[in-house]
Amino acid sequence: MNSKNVLDSIKDKIGDLFYVGPKGIIGIDIGLSAIKMAEVSKQSDGSFKLNHYSTVPLPEGTIIEDEIQKEDEILKALQQGLKELRSSNKFACIGLSGPNTLIKRLQLAGGSNEEIEDQVSWEAEQYLPFPIDEGNISFSVIGENQGGGVDVIIGAAKKSNVQTFKEIIERANVKVKIVDLTAAATLNVVEAVMGEEVQARGKTWILMDLGAQKTHFMIYKNGVLVFFKEIAIGGLTITEEIQRQMGVNYNEAESLKIYGDGNGNIPEEILEIINQVLDTFFAELKKTIDFWVSSTSEEQFDGCILTGGGALIPGFSEALQELIETEVKILNPFAGMTFNKNNISEEEIDDIAYKGVCAIGLAMRSLPK
Repeated sequence: MNSKNVLDSIKDKIGDLFYVGPKGIIGIDIGLSAIKMAEVSKQSDGSFKLNHYSTVPLPEGTIIEDEIQKEDEILKALQQGLKELRSSNKFACIGLSGPNTLIKRLQLAGGSNEEIEDQVSWEAEQYLPFPIDEGNISFSVIGENQGGGVDVIIGAAKKSNVQTFKEIIERANVKVKIVDLTAAATLNVVEAVMGEEVQARGKTWILMDLGAQKTHFMIYKNGVLVFFKEIAIGGLTITEEIQRQMGVNYNEAESLKIYGDGNGNIPEEILEIINQVLDTFFAELKKTIDFWVSSTSEEQFDGCILTGGGALIPGFSEALQELIETEVKILNPFAGMTFNKNNISEEEIDDIAYKGVCAIGLAMRSLPK
């Protein structure tokens, strides 16, 4: 490290040490279709309050999978989002997902902390989508398993991806203090809002976050994440198919998908396109559930929790409930969380409830539980 970098590093550390201002953190969710930002606080009764929120759409193709294609568009959206957020915080927690990340439960032999750490490295190597020395890996022991060892949840991300997102966010004058996986951020909100209902022993839940280009499918059992899969179909898949078949632009296709003719009626040809994509999605979903059932012999679920913009697709939750034969609920963060009415309008809340869960969960990440 040259002398300038050393001096800059020392200056940053001193600046953090003597920083005067809120000690919370801004949750920044850089999705494929928009950047969402949130700032929350923990109340005296243990509940959370959403104080600030902003969302800025991204042009089509700005990010493909988890690779930034249009850096200037990301920076412009970050700057606009921070301006609209009106927060005096300067620290951020960012969420990552996609093919250069991994979240997985491992069953290990156990032992000392050092032995478990070695086992994590050995076991994780066979699942990582990149060489182990190119990744940042973290893990948490979640309990003992039937074989006498321990179960751990590992989270990993490719170092170069972490660095790319970190650098571009810090160009917008906020400092990245925490990097998390978006699936874990969603779980933060589920646990905070639904508490005992999902965390009780003997309960097994399906959790699904329906994003723009992908869906996070999770199985949550006995209060811990036990299975995770990313399905490469999301709400944008339907929008693109409407564009292709109807010859309309992106905004028109998105409006047709959610609002139909403007009077609450979805035209028959649009319903057919939605059903075509959902048939493909449900086939992939059924394969995923069948894999879980065949590997665990567990066939019963206590419910399914949906979040994400894709949950707004007309008829989706009803069709899903029929497929998996269990009750489907839409996650409502504000069933157990308040919001600052001076900064956030009632009209914004419905949209945030569907699309802002990950940003809220990231903003909760640094707060004591």
